[in-house]
Amino acid sequence: MRISEVASGSGVRARMRRYYDRPGVVRPWGRTTSGYREYAEQDVWRLLRVEGLRSLGLSLQEVQRVIDASPDAHELMPPALLGELVARTREQMQQHRELLDRLEQLAAAGPVDWAEALDTVQLLKRLGSGRPEARYRAALDAASGSAPPAAPIAEALLGEDETNAAGALRWALARADAGSDADGPAGAVAALDPVLTHPDPAVRERAVRALASLDPARSEALLLRALEDPVRSVRGLAALALGRHGGAAGIRAVPVLIALVIDGSRDVDAAEALGRIAVSADPGVAERIVRAFAARVDAFDSAPEERARIAQALAELPLAVTEPLLERLAADPDRSTARIAAYVRGLAR
Repeated sequence: MRISEVASGSGVRARMRRYYDRPGVVRPWGRTTSGYREYAEQDVWRLLRVEGLRSLGLSLQEVQRVIDASPDAHELMPPALLGELVARTREQMQQHRELLDRLEQLAAAGPVDWAEALDTVQLLKRLGSGRPEARYRAALDAASGSAPPAAPIAEALLGEDETNAAGALRWALARADAGSDADGPAGAVAALDPVLTHPDPAVRERAVRALASLDPARSEALLLRALEDPVRSVRGLAALALGRHGGAAGIRAVPVLIALVIDGSRDVDAAEALGRIAVSADPGVAERIVRAFAARVDAFDSAPEERARIAQALAELPLAVTEPLLERLAADPDRSTARIAAYVRGLAR
C-alpha cells in the first residue's frame, strides 16, 4: 500500500504518517519502482498502535520505547512498562496537586507584592528538598524572618519525618503564629485545624506536636479535640500538652494522663503533668487521681510493672492524699514496687 492508501485505510493523515516516519517509529516496508513508500499490513497495525499510544499522551520517544520493548503490533503496551507509566503519571499528578495547593495558599493570603510571593515560592521549594539538611536550613531561615508564612511551614511540618528538620519547623511555626492575628486565616492554628481529621495517625501526631509548641490560648481548643482521637499516641500527646498548660483544660486531660502512667507510654512525663495539675487545681483533683490509681492497684489483672509505675508517679502528688496508697504499695508482694513505694514515702516526709 502507498502512503495515500494507508492514510485512507487507517484514518491517519499522510502528513502525520510522514511525521512518524522521520524518527523511524513507523518505517515503510519498501518503495515502489516510482519511489513511493510502500507499506505492508504489519506496518498499518504498527501505525494504529502508535496512534493509540500517542492518544494516551506519550511522546514519540516514549512510543518508540514501548514498541522496542514489545515488537508485537497487536499488544498495546507491556504490563511492566504500563505499570511504570502509571506510577510516573501518579507522581506528576501529585506534583500538580502540590502546585495547586501552593497557588491556593498564595491566593488565600490576599494581595501581596511580587517579592513576597517569590520568597514564599522559594521557601516552598527549599522545604520540599530531598535532603534533610537543606530542609533544616530552610526552616531556620523561615523562623528568622520577620513574618514567617504559617501555611507552607505547617504543610512541610506535617510531612517531615527527620527529627532536626521537624524541630526547626515547629519553631518556625510558633514564630509564624506569634506574628499572626489569633483568628487570622493565615495563622498556624487555622492551618492545623483540618489536619486533626487526617486519616493517617502519624500526620495527626505531627499536628498535635505542632499545636503543643504554640500559644496555649490559641491551641487549647484543638488540643481538647485531639483528646478524643481514636489513637492512643495522639491522645497522649494532646494530654501532655494540656497538662503543661494546666487550668481547666489540663483537668480534662487527667484520665488520659492516668492511662499513660498505667500502660507505660510516656509515664514519667505524664506523672509530672499530673503533679502540675494537682498542685494548681482544687485538692479534689489530686484525690481523684489517687483513687484512679488505687482502683488499678486493686484490679485482679494488675501487673507488677503497672504498680511500680503508679508508686513512682505518686511522688509527684501531695503526700497528704498519697500516703495511704503508698503504705499499701510498700507492702506489695512485688519487691521492686515495694522498694519504690517505700522510697517515695521517705522522700516526701
